[in-house]
Amino acid sequence: MTDLQTYVINPDGSDDRLNSATAHLNAAGIAFERHSAFDGRNMDPLECADYDEERAISWFGRKLNGGEIGCYLSQVEVAKRIVDDNANFGLVLEDDLTIQGDARGVLDQVIDFLTPSDGPPPACMVNLGRPVKRFYTPVLDIDAEDTQLCHAPYFPDTNTAVLWSAEAARAFLDAAFPIYMPVDHFLRRWGAENGIGLGLTKVPFTPSGTESEIDSTKSRDDVGRARFYHLRKHRRLWINKQAAKRKMVAFQSSQDIRGFDVLGGELNQRTDFARQATPL
Repeated sequence: MTDLQTYVINPDGSDDRLNSATAHLNAAGIAFERHSAFDGRNMDPLECADYDEERAISWFGRKLNGGEIGCYLSQVEVAKRIVDDNANFGLVLEDDLTIQGDARGVLDQVIDFLTPSDGPPPACMVNLGRPVKRFYTPVLDIDAEDTQLCHAPYFPDTNTAVLWSAEAARAFLDAAFPIYMPVDHFLRRWGAENGIGLGLTKVPFTPSGTESEIDSTKSRDDVGRARFYHLRKHRRLWINKQAAKRKMVAFQSSQDIRGFDVLGGELNQRTDFARQATPL
């Protein structure tokens, strides 16, 4: 079993973005494999059997567009590759990335910390593309520009760069459907419930600022906001924050600050998000 496999999600035909990502990753000493993105730009979301539009309106507050469905399915496909490739960890990158500082060194330290001496890594997902902002607990000082690795149940909502353990990738595949919110929002919701999220106070991967090519066909207004959208949004944020706060407190009171007993401790108790997705 290898320690790490890296995948860059890239739409077919987006050669400039791939070339840019390649240059950044080569300079950082990070080998990768390209993953062809699921292109949902011209897709009717209702054609996707795994999309639950009623729950999307009820919980997220609006319908999803085809690009968002494509992004979600691309992340699912890469999670399957992580499992199938038999790696301890899989680093999933979007192709609009730039690299800050010693990304390879940060990766090595995070992986070393999360790899126990007597078995496989715990279920964990580490956001390396947006810094933690709230409800987090430092667990490791990284030898790079005063960076800390933190337990982060309020998972940052971006998919620029996410490091998955194989166990977490398997758990994500079990929980990923039905689709009723964009994948970054799902990971925040899921992480708040299971407590397996981690993040950094300063991240080595950042978005370039170019618009996503697989999620750019419609504006947010075009997908249609439900009645009481803002109430639904604030309810969702409140539920996520309360769940994350509970996980933070549980983590801080655990005996093992590395969190191996806490991380993944509830993955066999799947939360039925539908109970919290009823109409207002």
